[in-house]
Amino acid sequence: SSPLVKLVLLGLIWSYMHHFCAGIRYLALDVHMGTDKYAAAKSAASVFAVSLTLTAIFGLKLFGVF
Repeated sequence: SSPLVKLVLLGLIWSYMHHFCAGIRYLALDVHMGTDKYAAAKSAASVFAVSLTLTAIFGLKLFGVF
């Protein structure tokens, strides 16, 4: 219930979410989807945005907002 522990846990949640989303991106790259420069940059930005969004959702739940 300590705020410091919750912040550390939030950082761990973000690292897991980012790793999970990047793994899905690399699975798509393995089958040669989105390998050109524009698509690769777009998917990298999408991974970052999705991982932050999922982290925010889990963070709200962690801090008791809903």
